[in-house]
Parts: sequence; structure tokens; C-alpha cells
Amino acid sequence: MAEQLTYRDAARRVRRSVRTIKRWRRGGMPMTFDTEGRRVVELGALLAWWRARMTADPVHQQRLRRQLAEPGCQPQNDG
Repeated sequence: MAEQLTYRDAARRVRRSVRTIKRWRRGGMPMTFDTEGRRVVELGALLAWWRARMTADPVHQQRLRRQLAEPGCQPQNDG
């Protein structure tokens, strides 16, 4: 079984707020309930959702382009 994260754990993993994770759930990110009745998301689903948001974010894309344009700089891995 894949690792399952609560709202708080998921927010820490992708460096976002709990409120953002809840907004993503309302937007369609797949979540289930664990045996204790808490909402959880599988790590793979969370990271796929996060990557899709980063790919669509123009600010993030501009930051990557700026890093690549600087001489001798390597883009950072945000995951």
C-alpha cells in the first residue's frame, strides 16, 4: 500500500498550506478516508497533483527560465 498523508503531512511534503491542500481536494485531487476517519491522500497522487500545478504556474516557469539564463547555475529540484 502506498504511503498515505493527512492534510498536515501533505502540506509539509509539498511546502504548501493545509488550506491549499483542501482547495486541491475540492478541485478534484483524489483523497480517501483512513481507518480512523481522517482524510488522506496517497503520496504519488499528491506529487502528481503538485507537479501539474507547478507546470501550469507562470511564476514558477519564469523562475526556472531565469535560473537557466544565469551563467553556471543549475535549476533547483523543488521535489
